[in-house]
Amino acid sequence: MLWQCVKEHLPAFLDNAAEADRPVPKFVREEFERFLRCGILEEGCAAVQCESCGFTRLVAFSCKGRGVCPSCIARRMSDTAAHLVDRVIPEVPMRQWVLSLPVPLRYLLAWDCELSTAVIGIFMDAVFRHLRRVAKVELGLRRIVEAHPGAVCVVQRWGGSVNLNPHVHALVTDGIFLREADGTLRFRALPEPTKGDIAAVAWSVCERVIALLRKRGQWLDAPPENDLLAEKEPMLAQLYAASIAGTLVMGPRAGQRQMRLFGAAARDSDADRGKVKNAYGFDVDASVRVPANDRKRLEKLLRYTLRPPLSRSRLEKLSDGRYCIALKKAWGDGTTHIILDGPELLGRLAALVPPPRAHLTRYFGVFAPRSKLRGEVVPKPKEDVDNNDCKHAPDTERERQRRYTWSQLLARVFAIDILECPKCHSGMQRVEWATRPERIKTLLNATGPPVAEKAAA
Repeated sequence: MLWQCVKEHLPAFLDNAAEADRPVPKFVREEFERFLRCGILEEGCAAVQCESCGFTRLVAFSCKGRGVCPSCIARRMSDTAAHLVDRVIPEVPMRQWVLSLPVPLRYLLAWDCELSTAVIGIFMDAVFRHLRRVAKVELGLRRIVEAHPGAVCVVQRWGGSVNLNPHVHALVTDGIFLREADGTLRFRALPEPTKGDIAAVAWSVCERVIALLRKRGQWLDAPPENDLLAEKEPMLAQLYAASIAGTLVMGPRAGQRQMRLFGAAARDSDADRGKVKNAYGFDVDASVRVPANDRKRLEKLLRYTLRPPLSRSRLEKLSDGRYCIALKKAWGDGTTHIILDGPELLGRLAALVPPPRAHLTRYFGVFAPRSKLRGEVVPKPKEDVDNNDCKHAPDTERERQRRYTWSQLLARVFAIDILECPKCHSGMQRVEWATRPERIKTLLNATGPPVAEKAAA
């Protein structure tokens, strides 16, 4: 349904933006165009063949998108989660620290990669300072620098209503690594943070971020001409602002609130969750903890942090052509669904596309790529232990095998063994990458129903 929505309404969305002299940025337009080609055999495919019976199967190319395509984001989600569990995070307890940001700051962080990096660094430094101070008291350390925590940080750009809401999910070791007298590096668990500890972290982040914004001339008292995004990409700036505020951008109702459906009783959502508001919108939560031996739960939590912004089960097309999005949780006023037309839904999705060179997964402490302790902490892959040849393989070959192959990902994500012949159950081998229209048409005619001339052109 999402693919059909983009295919039907993308031309109108681009035309409306061009007529208003505010064209959609190139990286957003290309994200939608690649999504329309994702999984379409006529756009290119790989041919695999069984050596025993000669059966041939075609596998379509993917778009590898980061902001729109649910399939590719889900594949990246599973790949990254499996990589972190198998090759990065050791068997130690992990705690999830979540940083929510005030509304005015979300607009800045959605585009400014340099500012986003600085804010994430401030947040992780505040969490690490807390862990080191607690470790010094609990373990009797002489210096806090002897304590070595680690973290994997994921930036989520969306909220439950497919709105622009950049916030940070950090999986932090629930303790520190300490160099013992015998030279070994061992993990030492720490007590659960109290509400006062979490509030102290939130206030530290608040004060340092405000100081940073004042230094950069981007605080609330900054003049309007400092909005570089509005000058460079006015359409994207309008989409960001509307997505954060929950208003419409296009058509006669531009600037008005989105239509909502109420299906639950109004409530005080913060009181129900028991969440304490901290530091003027810099809200920190650290209630989720994963034990050291629960690797399945850890991978499930990582998948949650890396998930796509919109699942197909939450999207419904109404009889009048508009789209209904079900919220994951009812809002405090009882809202359970929001209604958007096709171009407005594309505008929401456009605001969620990460800008170029924006890193969404980062590593800190002992998990950082340049950490001298990383080799002593991260788990060694099982295949490296079992395969003696891997120890002598060149560094480039080991790096190439760091991630899962395309067939392994299909098996892990979709439970499909694409390299097993459905007829004789023998192994299949890739024989060709088909990228030219005439060759694609030949393969499709040989393996399935004839392809239309227009599709192959």
